[in-house]
Amino acid sequence: MTDQENFHQHKVSQPIIHRAPWVIMGMTSESRGFAQRAVEDGALVVADGLIQAIGRYRDIRKEFGLYKIREYASSILVPALINSHCHLELSHLNIAKGIKDRKAYNGDITEWIRDLLSAKEVFFQDNADAESLILQQAGLTLQNMSDEGVAFIGDIGNSLASRNIGKDQNTRVYFLLELLGLTRNSEVKNFARLENIDTGDTPAIGCTPHAPYSTTSAVIKALKRRAAEHGHILSIHVAESLHEVEFLKSGAGEFREFLLERGAWDGSFTLPAKGSVQYLDSLDVIDSRTICVHSVHVDKTEIDILAKKKAKVCLCPGSNRFLGVGKAPVTEFLDHGILPALGTDSQASNESLSMWREMLLLREDYQDLLPETVFAMATWGGSEAWGISSSMGSLEPGKLPLILAVKNNEKIDSPEVVFDFLTTAGESVQVDWLG
Repeated sequence: MTDQENFHQHKVSQPIIHRAPWVIMGMTSESRGFAQRAVEDGALVVADGLIQAIGRYRDIRKEFGLYKIREYASSILVPALINSHCHLELSHLNIAKGIKDRKAYNGDITEWIRDLLSAKEVFFQDNADAESLILQQAGLTLQNMSDEGVAFIGDIGNSLASRNIGKDQNTRVYFLLELLGLTRNSEVKNFARLENIDTGDTPAIGCTPHAPYSTTSAVIKALKRRAAEHGHILSIHVAESLHEVEFLKSGAGEFREFLLERGAWDGSFTLPAKGSVQYLDSLDVIDSRTICVHSVHVDKTEIDILAKKKAKVCLCPGSNRFLGVGKAPVTEFLDHGILPALGTDSQASNESLSMWREMLLLREDYQDLLPETVFAMATWGGSEAWGISSSMGSLEPGKLPLILAVKNNEKIDSPEVVFDFLTTAGESVQVDWLG
């Protein structure tokens, strides 16, 4: 367990059997995808801060008959959710809610970035205590996610102050400081910032590059080496838009114009003349501890690279839909043995930071996906991506009892209906944490 994870330890408790009409347990890899198993009249035993056993109630009762039983007659017991990509420090902006009815980006990421930067500038101009308000709103967002059953968040921020958002919260926050800049001057500043961070007296802080089109190759490689040294994850935005791919391949298009407009282009960046994944692979930063976020515009060669290097992928359906950047090749990922994780991204590009809604949107966008595979993305996929599958992501003996009771008053007569309900309930879902 790393310092970054900083998990709260569960207190030793009296042994108890939790019983429900359906319990989601384990993790399997099937011919058509990845899935967890729904067990009818299931139960699990929690003692000493861990799950001790799980299975059919009749079998659990035989072995642990003296333990107290807690019934959940109208609920499904499921593993807590994992939000694998978020920017909590942008929670105060609410750009997606404010713009959705009057503007469509249609895949133009640069136009959205302009709106984001403008909103940030206005916020700081209007609020003398802007930084305090940002952290306060981020904390409220984190609490809302916790109330919806999120146990872990992979959080990306540009301010070091944001590393404290998850302090003393029930939901674990793995914070990564994001560095960006494509000029020689920005590269010097980024290395100076890294040096200041590493000579401080705080535990090693995870750092990560923003994207292939916005961070110099030297900084990307240095951040990957640093992540490897400290056992950190590297999470990077990859192939989110066609404009990104166009820029990396030819140096032309909207991104080139945007960089010139912002004074963020000095000609020192050597164009890779290849796609985002191929470029990152040429820098030797793609491996099992790299999360490629979005990965919308990747071709077959790049999917082959991701699979061969055992890289992780994180999908953000809500953000992609709002920005109009397209849909990731989910079926192709699955066919290559890659189970993507799911993330909400930020309130600057998503009107709701609900993981339940992300599953619903994924079902709408990819109607051939098995519901159990979608649910696995929101749980197991995230735990694998962030290197925490030994403690969460599924309900199994030896793992933390991060368990949700999802209310359902309708009679369910098959596992298929269980997963269909879980992945289409959306924000109407009612969730309680097991105590």
